[in-house]
Amino acid sequence: MMRMCDLGEKLVVEIFKMVPITSLKAVRSTCKTWEAITKSWVVLGKKAADEFLVGFVKMNNKVYSLRYHQGDVSVQQVDLLNQLEISAVYHCDGLVLCVANDLSKLVVWNPYLCQSRWIGPRGESFKASDIYAIGYSEDKSKKRDHKILRLVDDNCVAGPVLSVFRCEIYEMSSSDSSWRVLEEAKPKWEIDVHQRGASVNGNTYFFAHDRVDDIEPDADGSIPVDGVEDFLLSFDFTKERFGPRLPLPFHSFNEDCVTLSSFLRGDDEQLAALFGGCESSFFEIWLTLTLVEPDHVSWTKFLLVETGGPIFTSLHFQLGGSFFVDEENKVAVVFELDSYISISAPPPS
Repeated sequence: MMRMCDLGEKLVVEIFKMVPITSLKAVRSTCKTWEAITKSWVVLGKKAADEFLVGFVKMNNKVYSLRYHQGDVSVQQVDLLNQLEISAVYHCDGLVLCVANDLSKLVVWNPYLCQSRWIGPRGESFKASDIYAIGYSEDKSKKRDHKILRLVDDNCVAGPVLSVFRCEIYEMSSSDSSWRVLEEAKPKWEIDVHQRGASVNGNTYFFAHDRVDDIEPDADGSIPVDGVEDFLLSFDFTKERFGPRLPLPFHSFNEDCVTLSSFLRGDDEQLAALFGGCESSFFEIWLTLTLVEPDHVSWTKFLLVETGGPIFTSLHFQLGGSFFVDEENKVAVVFELDSYISISAPPPS
């Protein structure tokens, strides 16, 4: 008699397509094969047959999981987090970090184990201008210590950038489960408060630019746009410090849209960057050419799309947008607040 665990992987994948992510705890206990498939889906972010779990986004103050399957995208609300209004969501290594809309707490959710942890602030409440990241350090035995980074601008009430801040670290494995402050000097760069970093190999990469206050103004008092350098900035969760400025393959202006994402090339995690002019009729996606490191990066263009007009606004895309790259099949999926666009990339010239 055939048992459930004797089913072929392709058939199992078809079954899994109809299973909510919050039900995977029951699915993975069926047998070791099923556990391995669900783990690769949720924790490793790898292919399971021909389907991807793309990741998680926030829409209408709720968390949604995204799946990509043979050119189709499915978006499903995470029922487990229904009781919480969410203002932002971040994910790394199978863990999902959510910021409560009332800024009273954070919640870290493990979809694979169906476990969650509620985290409060160090003393004062969290702020709307805070920027977060989730990553991990790894020892020689490959044991991972997951951590949360919080960037706090003490002078910012509702400004567009975060520039004067302190760094706080929360270690998930720490016995005292408390925030600790990192010693950081006043940086010479800024990060837009709506900008979300991308996690690659445990480290987080941010789109950053020069501090406008440090730029010499023109004779009329205006800031020369070409004088504001933008670059990639990494936070190393092992060393617990920011790395050097890394080059970007484009130069953006104030209203342009820039956002980052991660993707898999084989078993290696890589970085992708989407750049588009808010008023222009194009956007492009760039991929790291070699394995990205906190102190090294190189780029290759993956896609250039002429849209015939603006298809999203910079602010809306940063608040609710995301994008996903399937390099092998030459496909990009771009999500905005209320919709998504699936695009097949032409062969490289």
